[in-house]
Amino acid sequence: MFLILASSASFAQRLDHQLDTLEVIDLRMENENLQVQKLNKAQITALQPEDVGQLLQRFVGVSLKSYGGLGGMKTISVRGINGNQTGIVVDGFSLQNAQTGQLDFSNIQTESIEKITLSIGGSQGFLNPISALIGGSCLSIETFESTFGMPTYQVRSALKGGSFGQIDSYLAVKMNNQRSFFSLMGKYREANGKYNFEIENGNQLYQGKRINNDFKEGFGGFSSGFRIGKKSIFRINDQFNQSDKGLPGAVILYNTISNQRLKNVTNQVNVDFTRFDQIFPFRVYASMRNEQLIYIDSTYLNTAGYLDNRYYNTHFVNGFSFRKLPIKRRDLDSMQYDLEIVKTKKLKLIYFGGIEQSYSLLNSNLPAILAPQRYQLKALLGTEKKWSRSNIILQVGEQYFSDKQSISGNNLKRFVFTPYASFQTEKWRSFIGGLNFWAKRSFRIPTFNELYYNALGNLSLKPEIANQFNIGNFHTFYIHRNQLKFRLDAYYNLVENKIVAIPTKNLFVWSIQNVGKAQVFGVDFQFNHTRNFSDLKLETNVNYSFQKVEDLSDKNSPTYKHQLPYLPQHTLNADFTVVYKSKSGITISGLATSSRYALNENIDANKINGFYVFDASIYHTFTFPKAQSLRLSLNVKNLLNQSYAFVRYYVMPGTNFLISLNYAIH
Repeated sequence: MFLILASSASFAQRLDHQLDTLEVIDLRMENENLQVQKLNKAQITALQPEDVGQLLQRFVGVSLKSYGGLGGMKTISVRGINGNQTGIVVDGFSLQNAQTGQLDFSNIQTESIEKITLSIGGSQGFLNPISALIGGSCLSIETFESTFGMPTYQVRSALKGGSFGQIDSYLAVKMNNQRSFFSLMGKYREANGKYNFEIENGNQLYQGKRINNDFKEGFGGFSSGFRIGKKSIFRINDQFNQSDKGLPGAVILYNTISNQRLKNVTNQVNVDFTRFDQIFPFRVYASMRNEQLIYIDSTYLNTAGYLDNRYYNTHFVNGFSFRKLPIKRRDLDSMQYDLEIVKTKKLKLIYFGGIEQSYSLLNSNLPAILAPQRYQLKALLGTEKKWSRSNIILQVGEQYFSDKQSISGNNLKRFVFTPYASFQTEKWRSFIGGLNFWAKRSFRIPTFNELYYNALGNLSLKPEIANQFNIGNFHTFYIHRNQLKFRLDAYYNLVENKIVAIPTKNLFVWSIQNVGKAQVFGVDFQFNHTRNFSDLKLETNVNYSFQKVEDLSDKNSPTYKHQLPYLPQHTLNADFTVVYKSKSGITISGLATSSRYALNENIDANKINGFYVFDASIYHTFTFPKAQSLRLSLNVKNLLNQSYAFVRYYVMPGTNFLISLNYAIH
């Protein structure tokens, strides 16, 4: 939240010079957090992604599951841990779904994103929701529509067209003055999704065309914020999404005429009040999310002759978070508290924490869904000690949840502690660099679908607990005009009662099970090279991840020490970008993964081949008077026309293109 409101903090220095000084102190170590990976607006522009799912492939340690691209569902796991343990925060508000747990990242549009960060272990910004701070990791997104800015009138628009009938349009208008902002946005996209594919089935090569893969989606919303005095901000926003997607048969070798559809209507309203007090900054927030999910199969063979399953999910959350800074009122009044204190050992302990409660309810037209309700309480208390070149963080989290089925009366309760400890140093020796050590315990509850879905849920599922340990090292070198950054992390995760979901016949039917115990040995390596010339900038990014995710449940089991499903051991991605005068650019990017397995048993019959793909994008920006700009870009994906899949039988498109035209008034 601190980063999201950084622009308002810097603007506030015109009103209160002391606030400016305190904000710099508060953010100093967080901006250098080694656990955080970032993509800024310029990097996102160079990659030309269609959705957030494609961006997440650029983060080390992330394994993506994409169900066919072109609007297909995209989910992630982070360092071998289920994506349900990753908190998703957009403009300081959590996106949560008690029914499905994981969010579909193909539904998060990218045109408005200013910055996206992934924090593994700790979470960046101590005024984030408590659920994000105590999760295993946190994905935070800052958008154009929901932040304060300089007093001005701004417009952003985009029009895209490409292969397979892709049409994508976006428009956002934002008005700022010294005391408030107001924005409106809307987006519509569609595609017919018909693309040729080929896939190996044993020793045979099968060729066909993907059908019933169309989609239509609309997004909309507004956001508004007001300054209250010199140090307080009130915000409210409403985000709406509606989609209608065809679901091609998962086993496309035998079900090419599938006629299943998934319709979704989601609305989320968020409000918060934040006070940037120099001694006790705090935030109060609340959200309500309503989601309607409709699954239709018009050719299903039952007595009715079709399926029409409807789910209505309501989620309400409210919370309070704070940070107590080590400032004495007399120092503040006499203006003796300044940045020099940071360079000494006089800075005392910082305290932070908060509490959050949520309530979820699921209704359905299915008799097997017994109207489950869920109440959760999450609390956090921590402390941070900063020195001139290091800091230490200690925190204790607590989670309590209670499930009740309204119709059956069954109850399920659990209380879990989630501690966290971190020690980080800045670079203090050229041959050693900076160091980072941390350990964390995180926890997730089985989702409503995993427990109750359509009589296929598993009521015996146990909550999943992840114990994470990490040691990291980073170096930064400057050689003439070259900047070189290296980062290496080694980690070990021990996951108790790991919940694994494996798709079977179609996208909406899963096999849910607990893997009694799983361990993850991993290594993440990141390299960045930047070279600046007078008019030219060259940047290279390379990320490599090794993850050995083993089943340790039963020594007598045939799957003992086998790699868990859909988690490749090796993942490599690389981007090379050339930018000329900040107006033109070209990016070549590549992604390679090793083979993975569709089921727990690591045998050839369950093996999904590894793959490598290359994409390219090029853009040029035209500038006009009165702060107007027009950017034309071309993005070509899968240059080598590879046939590959993240999930068995969900074959990805071959070579395809997307042309974008973006107009903005700054």
